[in-house]
This record gives sequence, C-alpha cells and structure tokens, in this order.
Amino acid sequence: MKNFSKKTKIIISAAAIGAVLIAAPFAVYLKVLPAVVSSPKVLNYVQKVLYKEAGLKLNVKAPVLTTSLSPELEFKVEELSLYNKENHALLAVQNFDTRVSFAKVLKKNIIIKKLGADEIYADVNKLMALAPEQKQETQKPSDWYFDFFDSLLYVKKSTILYNAGSDTLLTLNADNLRIDNTQKVIRYVHFDIKADIEKAKKHLNIAIADKNTVFIKDKKIFVQNCVLNINKSKISFNADADKKNNFNVEIFSKNFGIKDVIELVESNIIENNISSDVLVYFKDIDGSFDFNIKLTNNDLNGLLTLNKANLKIVPVNNIPVTLQKGSVVMTKDDVVLKDFEGFYNNKKENKLSFKAKVNDYLKSIDTDLEANAVVTNDFAKNYFSTLVGAPVTLTGGNTRTKLTLKAINNKIDLVWLFGLKPGQDILLDGNSFSPVNYRRMLKVDLHFEDMLLGIKSINYYIAPEEVVKMRKKPQPIMQLSGNIDFSKAEPVVRDFGFDIPKPLPSEFLNLFTGGEKLFRKGTFSGNLKVDNNGQYPVIKGNMAIDGMRIPSQRLGIKSGKLITENGLIRLSASGKCRRTNYDFNGDIVNAVKFPIIIKDVNLTVDNVDVERFLALSNSKPQEKSENDVVPVSYTVSDEEPDDDVQTFDIGNVIVEKCNLNILKGFYKGINFADVHATMSLDKNSMLKLYSNRFEIAEGHSSGKVDCDLKNQKYNVVLGIKDVNSDIMATSLLNLPREISGKASGLMELSTDKSMKLNGSIKFIVQNGTIGKIGLVEYVMKFAALFRNPLAMISPSTFSDLVNIPEGNFDKITGELVINDNVVKRMQIKSYASQLSAFIVGRYDLENKDATLRIYTKFSSRNKGFAGFLRNISLNSLANRVPLSSRNDANYYSAELEMLPPIDADEKDCQVFLTTVDGDVENNNFLSSLKKIK
Repeated sequence: MKNFSKKTKIIISAAAIGAVLIAAPFAVYLKVLPAVVSSPKVLNYVQKVLYKEAGLKLNVKAPVLTTSLSPELEFKVEELSLYNKENHALLAVQNFDTRVSFAKVLKKNIIIKKLGADEIYADVNKLMALAPEQKQETQKPSDWYFDFFDSLLYVKKSTILYNAGSDTLLTLNADNLRIDNTQKVIRYVHFDIKADIEKAKKHLNIAIADKNTVFIKDKKIFVQNCVLNINKSKISFNADADKKNNFNVEIFSKNFGIKDVIELVESNIIENNISSDVLVYFKDIDGSFDFNIKLTNNDLNGLLTLNKANLKIVPVNNIPVTLQKGSVVMTKDDVVLKDFEGFYNNKKENKLSFKAKVNDYLKSIDTDLEANAVVTNDFAKNYFSTLVGAPVTLTGGNTRTKLTLKAINNKIDLVWLFGLKPGQDILLDGNSFSPVNYRRMLKVDLHFEDMLLGIKSINYYIAPEEVVKMRKKPQPIMQLSGNIDFSKAEPVVRDFGFDIPKPLPSEFLNLFTGGEKLFRKGTFSGNLKVDNNGQYPVIKGNMAIDGMRIPSQRLGIKSGKLITENGLIRLSASGKCRRTNYDFNGDIVNAVKFPIIIKDVNLTVDNVDVERFLALSNSKPQEKSENDVVPVSYTVSDEEPDDDVQTFDIGNVIVEKCNLNILKGFYKGINFADVHATMSLDKNSMLKLYSNRFEIAEGHSSGKVDCDLKNQKYNVVLGIKDVNSDIMATSLLNLPREISGKASGLMELSTDKSMKLNGSIKFIVQNGTIGKIGLVEYVMKFAALFRNPLAMISPSTFSDLVNIPEGNFDKITGELVINDNVVKRMQIKSYASQLSAFIVGRYDLENKDATLRIYTKFSSRNKGFAGFLRNISLNSLANRVPLSSRNDANYYSAELEMLPPIDADEKDCQVFLTTVDGDVENNNFLSSLKKIK
C-alpha cells in the first residue's frame, strides 16, 4: 500500500469497513444467533433471571436454531416447560419444530411451512396471570397474513386447561392434529378434539373429529358435513374459505336439545349477551328444535323450527309452560319469532301463543314480544293467588289475556292485560270488589332488572256495560305497586302498597298479612305502603276504615283513620273490643317491628267487665296450631265463645303515655264509673298505672299499680272510702246480707315470681253489722280480693268459735301485716255498746297454720243477745268457765289494753280469751277458752 496514494488508501479502508458492516448482520444471523440460542451459559443466565424476577422455573432441552442464506428460519427444541414457585406446570412442550419463510415479508405475508409438536400442555389462566393487565382496546384488522395452505401442521397430543369463572372449568384435549401435505391436489386436515366443561358438578361434553370431511384445495379450505357433538345433540357444518377471508358457512341440526344450549350459555365459555339474570326467571327448560343457518361475509339467514319445549316461569309460582310449535327466522339484522303456540299448567285448554322480534341480538338483544293466553280459574287459583298473596278465584268462565314484553340489555318491561265481561268476576279471598254487571279490566305493569321485580302498577278498572263517550281517562278503583328482590334464596318484598280512591271490602287488606285471614267485613279506602328498604319496615299512608272486623283480636272498628307523618302513625278509631265499647286516638312510632312503641294515646272505654279482663291477663298466649283456621265470617256478639283466649303478647308493646278513661264498668256485682288513669309501659316491661278518685260500690276509690312484668314483681296500692260493705262482701266474698255499713280501707301489697305476698291491709267499717260468719272470716275473705294465695284461707272454722248472731257494731277496724305469705301481725277490733272484741296473732297462708288470741269483752248486766259460743249464752258461759289467775291478767295486760271499751262500768265487764293453734282450715288445731276477768 506504500505505492497507493492517500486518497486511494482512504477509499480502500472505507470499502473494507462497509463490507464488514454489511457482513456483520449476516454473520450474527448465520453464526452468532444460533450459537446464542444453543449456548448453555446463555440459557442458564436466562433461567436465573426468570426465577429471580418472576419466580418461574424454565426448563429447555436441546434448543436448536437453524439459519441459512435463504429467507427461512427453523427452530427445534426437544423439551420446553415452565413451572411456578408452587411447582405447578404452566406450559410443557415436547419436540417442538417450526420452519418459517420470510420470502414475502415485504408484502406482509409470512409463510408457515412447518409447525408442530408431539405434545403440548398449557394452563391458560396461569399463563395469563404472568402478563400485567392491560386496558382492552378495540382490535383493528391486521395487515399481516399468515399463509398455512402449503404447511405441514401437526400436534400429536395436547391438553389445555381454562377456568372461565363462575366455577366453570374447561378441559380441552386436541389430539392427532395434522395437515397432510403429502398430496398436492387435496390436503386433508385431521383432528380429534374433545372438551369437557364442568360447572356445579355438571358436565357438558363437546366432541368433533374430521373423519376426512375437512381439506384444503386450490388455496381454499373446505368442510363437508363435519359433525360437532354437544352431549346428545349434533350440529353439522358445511363451509369453504379462501385466504382473502371470503367464506360461506352452513350450520344445521335436527332435534337439537334446548338443555344443551342452556348449559353451553351458562358455561361462559362462549361469549354471549344472555345474562344469568335473565335465565334465573326460568327453570327446568327442556325440549328440542331443528335449525339451518347460512352465513357469508356479508349476510346471514337462518331458520329455527321448534319441535317442543317445556319450561317453568319462576316469578309466577313456577308455572309450567309447554310450547308445541313455533319458528325463528334470523337475518344479520334481526330475529323474528312467529307462530309459537302452546299451553300452561299441563292443561291444553289453557292455551297461549306469542310472537316476537329481536333487534341487535348480538349486543343489546332489543326485544319486542306479544303473547296471548286464555285465563282460567286454574291460573287464578294456583298462580295469581301466589303473586298477590291471597286466594283469588275467577268466576263466570274463562277470559283472555294479553302480554307485551320489551327487553334491552337484560332489562325487561312487561305489561299484562285481561278483562272481564259482565257476569264474570274476580274474587279476592271470596270477596268481590266491583259490580258483576260491569265490564272490568286488570292491567299489570312490571319491570325486571338486576334480580329486582318492580311492580310499577297493578290497576283494576270498571265501567258500565253501556259505555258512553268519556271526556277523561278512567281512573282505577284499585292500584298496587311495589318491588320484590329475587336475589336471595327467599324473595324479599322491598316495598308494597296500594291506593284505593273509593271504599273496598276490608278483606283486600289480607294481601299484607302473609295469607292470614285477619280482616273481615266493612270497607276501607285511601293509600298505604310498606317500605322495607331501611333497617326495618315503615308505613306510609292515609286510610279510612268503616265497619271492619278483626276476628282473631275480637276487635270491631266502627270507624277509623290512619295517617303517617313525622315518623309517627296517627290512629283514631271507635268500635267494640270483645264486649267493651272504646274510643281511641294516639300516636305510634312508625316501625313495623317489635316492640311496638305507643308514644301518646287516649283510650276511652265503656261497659268494662273486669273479671273477664283479669282472666284474660292471667292466661298465657295460646300457640296457634297449623290446623287453626280463622272463621270466614265474624260478628261481635255476646255469644262469641273465645273471649277468654289471649291473642297478643303484651311484652311486645311499649306505652310511653296513655290516658285511660273508663266511663263505667263492673266486677261481679260491683259497679264503678268515672275512672281516669294514666298508664305507661316501658322497654323493660315496667307497668305504671295511677288512677284518680272514682266511683265504686256507692263510695269512692283510687289506686296505684307498679309492675315489673318481665321479672314478675308487682306492687299495688288501693284505697276505698265509704263503699257499701254489703255490695263488696256479696260480690267479692260471696257473703250476701252478712255485712253492712260504710267501709274504708287501704291495701299495700307486693309479690314477685315466687307468688308470695308482702304488704299490709288496713280497713274500717262504720255503723255496720256482721252476721254469724264472724270477724276473721270477713277479714280473710276481704283480703282474698287482692291476691289469690289469700283465697286458700277457708276461715269457716272461726264461725264455730266466734258466733255473733246478727250483731250491730259501731265500728270494725283491722290491720294485717304480711311477709312471704305469712300474716305476721293480725289486729282486728270491733266496737259495740254491749260487746267488743280484739283478735291478734299470726297466720300462714300456705299451710293454714294459725296462732290466734281472741279477746271478748261484754257486760253481765246487759243480756240482750245470745251467747259467745254456738248455742251457749254469754252469761251461762261466764258462769261455767272459771276465772283465771291474776298472773294471766298481768301477762295479757298489753293486749287487754287494746280491747275496745263497751258501754258499761269496768267492774261489770267480763273478758274471755280464746286461743287457737294449728290448722284451722282442716279443723286440726288446739283451742282453749279462759276467763281473764
């Protein structure tokens, strides 16, 4: 190069560098790249990085990349597998072999000459999890074309796993996949594919094999009567397609099972716009159909012919529907359903038919459907009754109905109409709501969306048979609305209400009682809605009631009004409860739950039978048996047999304030009137009742009650003044004409769940008489009025000890102190001019054990009455009984001082002491009589 010029040297150097640069890529392509692919060091490095960064184990055996000066590239690998950290296989390939030609790459055409593997395993979900989620974008058609018409394609065995969600698992086995290139005119495409789709332990089996029905000829692929099996159904295919994406496809089948279609749709394997929210309204779908669909690049035509179909409509009480015929015509724009006919509830006389059109069926499924059916009493009784929650009967023969349905994007609007001719009628729980000689129509407007059934309106219209031209649209006599949630196992009523502009029979209200025949007779009008969308149901409404009966509560409402406002239910009513007239108005907290909270109420009652009320209060609520049926008819009368049955648990009520007014009442023979009391019942079942001064038994009384109903603790304070003793004794003690005079007294008693009495009783009788029964019997029986345990006393024994024949007393006083059913202190005094007595001691109310001392004082100079003991005069008794010692008089001096004085000098008085010790109830006692003075 010494002889070359400098310029020449530069040119030669530049040419050499250019040659190296040009040759370098070929050297990399021909030598370096194959060496790198096969290099153990490179492979080891890739494995380490992959495990460190992604936690993946990569196994590669004998990778070979072959390049040449021709535009072809071939890659082989004996084994390639990928595992995650849990050692679960993601991908496994055996003997993978591919050869690709880039001869036409400038025309965006890649020729696949060879592509195959002996065995492939892939878990699609685990492989997809390796790639970060990307926002899905609308895919645009690609300009690249992959030519495989002259390729050698094969896969001897493959297994693909894919979880489609909703517990749906796809297992795909594709074996013997091969395109035979041994023949140049016709090249057969061979395959044997089986798929198992498992969902909810049910299996959908899909299988397809070529059986020499698929081949490539003249750069086009052909399919001739290839059969796809889906469970027991078969679909046949005819098709052809070229490399310019021109195609013709024919799909046809005979007796294809509807069950197989439903299972395929529910599997989520095939993308569809039929939401499970739609299918949930139907069940037990079965039947078959024939179809033929022809599809090209630019057009679609299909015909589906129904053989038979059976299904049940869930919202209509699972009503069974049978379709006997019908056809579906498909185009690329719409689907038309026509000539569908059948019947419901397994009875051919229950005819139905429908037609429909579906636009945009690949996306929004914009549907218009019209159905007609015969409505029979069978439908009213077995299905419409369930919808409205009360027995419904159709009388006067069958009628016709029409249903229109509009649906788009899984939102369904349904309008249902049917009318009644004169002479026909719809009875709700046996009651008519309109004149039978009128024409009537029922319109039901429903909306289905997201498992929610919206009852937009159920309107009931009536019109005379001869309808004149009306100037305005007729208004319904009844309108229902509400929402029912079907997303739960048991449907939930979210809200439900009615609007009744004119009075209707009260039996209609039984719609809201879960089928209970709670309301009878009378009418109601207005609007009422139960809203169950919050923490608890509330009521909204304005109602009027006239002549209604509630038999189970023995309640009659002559007139009533209900208004809801400011979180309250404002009630006013008058009528009859059992045999008592009442007038009620008050506010109740607007919450349909227990406890019921009564805020402020005024209750006026008349003609109260206390004995019947006490019997009811002391009884436990009866449990209603499954066979109990409330009578169909009800009238409030004195002959009703079940007044003594308690029908409501008072523990479910809180009364914050109640003004109770009793105009008049009676307890046995005791009349009382003009009672005004305040009452409250708190959340802890604490009852407080305070009454004013009221009239009773020709005298007056007042009282106070404090009761812990939950813990069974009771406190009663009752005072009486100037009452007629004969009325009280006759009515309460069953002692007619035995006691007379004006009585006054005070009782303070308490008890608890042990039912043992504690407290005191004080009384006084002015200017009265007491018959032969004696003082003790009078006192004990008087006490029995207030507590049942006292009624265990049968003090008839005392009448044998203290017999005062028709004695007149100026005054009788007494005091009893009770502790745990034991009268710890008993002191009873009687005052009269000729005779006085003093009884002192204790008495056990449970075992009838008594310890009593009875002092009697009389004058021996006044002999106007009979003796102290039966058939023995006091004078003769005094002469027969010896005088006790002076020490006895001193011993009893404290009690003798309490003996009332009589109208006689003390020196002329005699005093006797009778002692009683033992069971006075059963005459098992010891007694003694001594003369103290």
